Amino acid sequence: MAQINDAPAEARSADLPEGGDGAEIVVTATRTNRTGYTAPTPTTVLSIEQMNQAAPANLADFVNQLPVLSGSVSPRNNNGTTNGGTAGANLLNLRNLGVNRTLALLDGRRVVASTLTGAVDVNLLPSALVSRVDVVTGGASAAWGSDAVAGVVNFVLDDRYEGVKGKISRGITQEGDGDTFQAELSGGVAFAGGRGHIVVSGQYSDSGRTRAQDRSWYDGSKLILNPDYTPTNGAPQYMVARHVGLASATDNGLITAGPLRGTQFGADGLALPTLFDFGYVAGLQSLGGSAEDQGGRIEVSIPTKNYSLFGHISYDLTDALQIFAEAGYGRSEANYLSVSYNRFGNLVLSTENAYLDPSVRSALVAAGETSFRYGTSNIKFGQLAARNIRDMQRYLAGIKGDIGGWTLNAYYQHGMSRIVSEVGNNPIAARYEKAANATRLGDGTIVCSVNADATAANDDAACSPFNPFGAAPASDQSRAYVFGTAKQVIDIKQDVVAATISGEPGSTWAGPISFVAGAEYRRETFKAVADAVSLTNGFFTGNFKPSSGQISVKEVFGEIVLPLLKDAPFAKDVSFNGAVRYTDYSMSGSVTTWKAGLTWEASHEWRLRGVRSRDIRAPNLNDLFQGGQAFPLAIADPVTSSSYTTFVTVVGNSSLRPERADTLSVGIGYRPDWLPGLALSVDYYDIKIKQAIVSLPAQNLIDGCYGASPGLCQYITRSAATNLITEVLTPGINFSRERATGIDFEVNYRTRLGAGTLDLSALANHVRRRTVDTGFRVYEYAGTMSENTAVPKWRGVANISYRQGGTTLNLRERFISAGKYTKEITVKDNHVKAAYYTDLTLTQDFHDFAGKPSLFFAVDNVFNQSPRVSPLILGPVHINVGTNGSLYDVLGRTFRAGLRFNL
Repeated sequence: MAQINDAPAEARSADLPEGGDGAEIVVTATRTNRTGYTAPTPTTVLSIEQMNQAAPANLADFVNQLPVLSGSVSPRNNNGTTNGGTAGANLLNLRNLGVNRTLALLDGRRVVASTLTGAVDVNLLPSALVSRVDVVTGGASAAWGSDAVAGVVNFVLDDRYEGVKGKISRGITQEGDGDTFQAELSGGVAFAGGRGHIVVSGQYSDSGRTRAQDRSWYDGSKLILNPDYTPTNGAPQYMVARHVGLASATDNGLITAGPLRGTQFGADGLALPTLFDFGYVAGLQSLGGSAEDQGGRIEVSIPTKNYSLFGHISYDLTDALQIFAEAGYGRSEANYLSVSYNRFGNLVLSTENAYLDPSVRSALVAAGETSFRYGTSNIKFGQLAARNIRDMQRYLAGIKGDIGGWTLNAYYQHGMSRIVSEVGNNPIAARYEKAANATRLGDGTIVCSVNADATAANDDAACSPFNPFGAAPASDQSRAYVFGTAKQVIDIKQDVVAATISGEPGSTWAGPISFVAGAEYRRETFKAVADAVSLTNGFFTGNFKPSSGQISVKEVFGEIVLPLLKDAPFAKDVSFNGAVRYTDYSMSGSVTTWKAGLTWEASHEWRLRGVRSRDIRAPNLNDLFQGGQAFPLAIADPVTSSSYTTFVTVVGNSSLRPERADTLSVGIGYRPDWLPGLALSVDYYDIKIKQAIVSLPAQNLIDGCYGASPGLCQYITRSAATNLITEVLTPGINFSRERATGIDFEVNYRTRLGAGTLDLSALANHVRRRTVDTGFRVYEYAGTMSENTAVPKWRGVANISYRQGGTTLNLRERFISAGKYTKEITVKDNHVKAAYYTDLTLTQDFHDFAGKPSLFFAVDNVFNQSPRVSPLILGPVHINVGTNGSLYDVLGRTFRAGLRFNL
């Protein structure tokens, strides 16, 4: 993994695209088209050679192994929820500053977003034609625009490829699940005597499901209140325990309150002879009794299918002027199972329920009860069936060439994304309660109680009752009445017109001045529609809302490379790199971003670099216009001193302003004469974000409303009848400050060894600080390992590759340091062990055969290391799988084999 700024010639040569022998490489750290210039912004380059040596299951998996990426969204960090519409997506996250602060580019151009947050699903890109990936780890807004606060990931295509190449591979885990399949085929040809060129590519991939309970490491570990804790004894407030289950529901049903508390039902719907053992109860959870765990049902790897088609055509009008066009299509489908419809002891049933065990009815009546509280997982109805589909279309036409010594590049791009989110097998809460309360008429017919009482106004002719006790299935009529599908369709459109001109307008005493200037206009629109039931918050979850909006952006920018010294004592080369961009947003006004950097090559061995920048993230379509998605959430109400479930609705805020970030990066590179082929670099970074857009958690809004921030009460609605909170709105607000500081390390070494070539490389990231100041408190995430905010103190990847003849053996070691579950609360034995993963790939090339085929065999997680226990701290803890799929390998040992060819 060569860092282009400091890599030796041997490493740089590996970065040439396939089919582009000797082609000039313009690295994403700067937009100036200057051969041999090394920008002050650190940039890691992943070459096609490195990708082939590792033979990953997909491109995103390979990129995400870089230590600078943390908290990325992938199909393997599912937490069982259905909200967000990102299931199955691969969204990159540099420095865990958020996927919306990492700018993903395709050949240096923006791509229409795959979500309303502006993130791009890497699954939809034409990865079969990717020749390299540039990862810019520093503020790059002045060069590339909004969202590049954490950096840029640029996927560079080989659009000059000629020939036919392809790949096919299959994989499976040691447990026989999580199977993968991938097929790629690309072809390119010149025409019109070499003046024209066309390249096309298609690919398909498929990955299977894996459930937590199918893994030996799964043991129901969850965070729970520490029974030894009191406010005065100094004991930790929480602990992590194994075999934690639900205290208020079972699969077949449980009476949770009253004189018959603990009465549990069997699969036949009759009361069991033994009472439910509640054990130690903490909120919804139970430890040490007979509680049932639901976390094992969650899929730790979401089944996903991806399709991609891409075509690029170019034609040289003259020797200096070329026109080109592109068309691309991508589709991703994710189908997965979420939770069942848990009723945590909050279903009130009458003692006259037609399906109630007569012995239980008699005992309740004898105790003077007319109703009772009941808890059930409703697993007999199955789990929520979620489906996310992302379709992307992209069309581009442009012109580039040399005009009077200047290089022109202009294009128009139109992109469309359609995002379909469905939550099927989704109960309509009001209908569920009607159907669960059944009455037996005098003739023995069982009907819904609302149709048998004296009030005609609440009659519901469609209501069909079901038996809430035991595992008896409901009739098709009852299921059709109670369950439905929440659905939202979002259409996003993006239009971009951009032009740049670059060249060398003059020289200083130290060399030529490089300059680039450009302008861009971008318009983004979206429209979201939802089903009728969701509009009234009728479903258990989903409850999407319609919305629409439009933003437009006008930008002008310039960048310069100014040589200051050349071949002076202790200054073989000193150059200044500066950029400025003026941006006018239709919704949030104008803003100026800039960067100023210096490279100082003290000798051909030592190079120092530093850059200071002002970067921004403008509010995206989701921040500004989201119509809302309501979901149930347990809250603590300080007014009523009680805990209960209410609806939380995420909504947009059109008054948001751009986030502002100040970034400092300084580094040093060393290429010693005494060991040719070795390159080392160390870079320090400090990113400070002000006016950060944050959607405060509902509980923080409630606590703030009745605490130090009464202005937040505008987002809370209470019932006049019950005084309970009925809805909490969570809009984004410019309320937070964030900071990330740390050090990046990189080592590359290439040498001849025996009859072959040895390549060694290592990348490491040390995080010193990763703080979020919400205004209520300051959170430090550096060294924490739970939640999607996890940021290990140390993360590294080392690679050893040996190639002799047509055989290549590649060994990769991944490292994640030890840490704490969390620093937000006190936890007993608050320690997570370090993790090590070893991957091995063997490739055999047959270059003497037609098509130059290559066979490869890969084993990921060779020693079958289990993921570390790191349960969720927030969110739906009862379906917690007990580990963090964003950090750790949840699949175990995985085998993969395949064939590549290049005709």
